[in-house]
Amino acid sequence: MPLTQHHRHYFTIEQRETLQRLMAARAAVLREEVGEDVKANLDAEPEAVALRLDVIELRAIESALERLHTPDFGLCEDCAEEISYARLTANPTALRCLSCQTRRERGAAPAASA
Repeated sequence: MPLTQHHRHYFTIEQRETLQRLMAARAAVLREEVGEDVKANLDAEPEAVALRLDVIELRAIESALERLHTPDFGLCEDCAEEISYARLTANPTALRCLSCQTRRERGAAPAASA
């Protein structure tokens, strides 16, 4: 969805650096965990599930790091409204604002874009 200029959100350099540090630190932990899981016996279900979850989270972090310095980082992919910095600090890979994420988790249709 094309975004109009007034929908673009620009974080401060400090905010972007904080988010980048949070994601880089978590990615490092996940890479280590994935390496350990691969070395372990993957035939056992709990380890295989943990590995899949770690890989999914690592991919989300890598995607967020690629988007971090783009003008549409921090905009909800459903409604194009800003995702709060507090939400992004808690979950830097968030793709939706809290309202849209809640709606999605409850199985409701996405909000109409402005």
